[in-house]
Amino acid sequence: MSDDIKLILIEQIHILNPRHRDQRRFALIVQSIKNLGLKMPIQVSLRSESEATEHKYDLVCGQGRLEAFKALGYKEIPAIIVEISKEDRLIRSLVENIARRYPQPMDLINEIERLRSLGYNNPQISAKLDISDNLVRGLASLKNAGEQRLLEAAISGKIPIWVAVDISKTDT
Repeated sequence: MSDDIKLILIEQIHILNPRHRDQRRFALIVQSIKNLGLKMPIQVSLRSESEATEHKYDLVCGQGRLEAFKALGYKEIPAIIVEISKEDRLIRSLVENIARRYPQPMDLINEIERLRSLGYNNPQISAKLDISDNLVRGLASLKNAGEQRLLEAAISGKIPIWVAVDISKTDT
């Protein structure tokens, strides 16, 4: 496998094993790429001459990133080209879909705490995580107050962060 990253025409990529995306999560991927750029290239495999169609490559992993690039109007995407059989391409794409792990709500606060321990301030943390400075401050406030249930409700979007912070400041 080569770690060389090449720009590939999006129209030349075939999605072997497409999956449906939650539109809210997809919007977050698009916004993150728009704000921060692509953090990890997709993986594709060159199709053999016997498989040739209008698509030159099969997608191995990175469907969300590929679709986000399309949504943002890009014609090319950075990709790592791997040399694997058609069967292995399908298996890897299936494993990618099955093994998809979405971050748990507490992963965000843990990452905020990790960045804070590295010396980053709230504006730097908000820029790195692509979230608002108010959210960083509010989550840290809830965590410091020991308000686990309010913290989880705010992170998961069940209640607005400002409501959770206000509740945590009450005496009763």
